[in-house]
Amino acid sequence: MMCVRFRTLSLSILLLIPAALGTAGDLADVKTRGKLVMLTFPAVEDPFVAVDVEAMRTAGLKLADMRDPEAFHGVDIDLVKGFAQSLGVKLEMRPQTGGYGELLPALLAGQGDLVASRLTITPKRQEAADFSVPYFSQWAVAAVRPDSKLATLSDLKGKRVAVMKGSSHYEFLSTLNLNPEIRLTGYNMESYTAVVEAQADYALMDSRAAVGEPVSAQFADLKVGVRVHRSDQGVMVRKGSDLKAALDAYISGLRASGELEKILAKYGQGGAASEK
Repeated sequence: MMCVRFRTLSLSILLLIPAALGTAGDLADVKTRGKLVMLTFPAVEDPFVAVDVEAMRTAGLKLADMRDPEAFHGVDIDLVKGFAQSLGVKLEMRPQTGGYGELLPALLAGQGDLVASRLTITPKRQEAADFSVPYFSQWAVAAVRPDSKLATLSDLKGKRVAVMKGSSHYEFLSTLNLNPEIRLTGYNMESYTAVVEAQADYALMDSRAAVGEPVSAQFADLKVGVRVHRSDQGVMVRKGSDLKAALDAYISGLRASGELEKILAKYGQGGAASEK
């Protein structure tokens, strides 16, 4: 079991921030090249960003080399694909395979124009990047086994937690003063397995379920033990990028027309976030 200490943003990320400032011409650059590049951390089965494994095998490519948006599906894919179409450009995927922690550095290094990956808007991320208006809200929850007695935030103190490296959950843990024993994972499925196999007492995961209900259809063997905090999800762009204003207008239009609700419902995720 891996125990780690919390760290702030690494020096390498902070050094990238000045180079990313003053990017007001991102929208013109995208239109000039005729292509919008989306950074993401996909999974095999995820309602927001999932990769078609069969398409990957047919193409004979590794995940990191997949560029065709038709080989991916989910809420974020539909959202950004529609945004690209509204700009009159093509969408190109740029999957990151090392976890959520790779997304911000890749964006700041200019490897993509935006990040859409079930990404929670957090204060630390907002220090280095901008976010669109939120389009989805949920809860960060303590996902526990059905027989677990963990029912309050104080119950989680000193317990073993499975949490994805680089995730908003890992960032938020340091503010809770729970003194947890941390097991870092690469995917939600690893966190789920750790709890099911009693290698962790709970996992921090996203859910809209009420306390006591299954976390989700995918992780039905775990229940919501504690709702830890509400989280809003948005698309991330570089600081000062004029893509933010275009994204905000596009998402607001989807919300007003009812199309945002349709996209969420298509993937079993009803209810858009309120506009802020």
